[in-house]
Amino acid sequence: MFRKKVSVLVGIVLSASLLTGCVTQDTYTGTNTPVAERKVDKEAAARHRVQLGLTYLQRGNSEQAKANLDKALAFAPDIEEVHIAYAYYYSYVGELEKTEQAYLKATRVNGASGNTFNNFGTFLCQHERYDESELMFLKAIEQPSYVQSASTYENLGICSRKSGQIDKARDYFNHALKYDPRRRTSLLELTELELEAGRYIEAKAQLSRYHNLAVQTAASLAIGIEIEQGLKNDEAVKDFGILLLAKFPSSPQAKQYRANMH
Repeated sequence: MFRKKVSVLVGIVLSASLLTGCVTQDTYTGTNTPVAERKVDKEAAARHRVQLGLTYLQRGNSEQAKANLDKALAFAPDIEEVHIAYAYYYSYVGELEKTEQAYLKATRVNGASGNTFNNFGTFLCQHERYDESELMFLKAIEQPSYVQSASTYENLGICSRKSGQIDKARDYFNHALKYDPRRRTSLLELTELELEAGRYIEAKAQLSRYHNLAVQTAASLAIGIEIEQGLKNDEAVKDFGILLLAKFPSSPQAKQYRANMH
């Protein structure tokens, strides 16, 4: 075995674009100050504090991050971004129970986005709570305005595979490719599934699709070696081996290939 398996779940990160918003022009009785303007000012202030908090978190200053998130919560306790930011903060400091509570609050906000459900699903999958993560991922896909369905189906495939549900994983990866035929991770995952099932011809076809879209990697070349070994194609094994040693001589896969040559 030459492969080193790495599957990455796809999450969504808060951005500065969250600071924008729209304003309508209803007014309070006895004043010229617009109702929505007062409300949106608080929400804008909260989003600004969220952005500051995340910036401090990226710099490793968790104390200032928490201070800004607390101010954001005071400004607008009912907006999704505040609770998602708390989830990032608590995950960063290793408070897993509080991370989960923050995600739950975010999903319960009126109009919670697909991104929130996807991120919560990612968190649950990373902690091997596969059934719960599947529910969150599916809720993300159900949101009418959600545009990251391919990524979330890929996440579903990765988590299903990790939990040993191979048929379900294959279905989810194929769903991801229906939304985006160029998803490299899904193609490589399907290649590995076919290889593990001993379906070498199908695995070879999937790997070919992958190499038509992506540059060769040490992992993909190592998979090619295993496939050709399964097909008893010694010349093709040698060709993949030459590429592996030439392109990635220091990789773990190359070292293992050298060891197996002796």
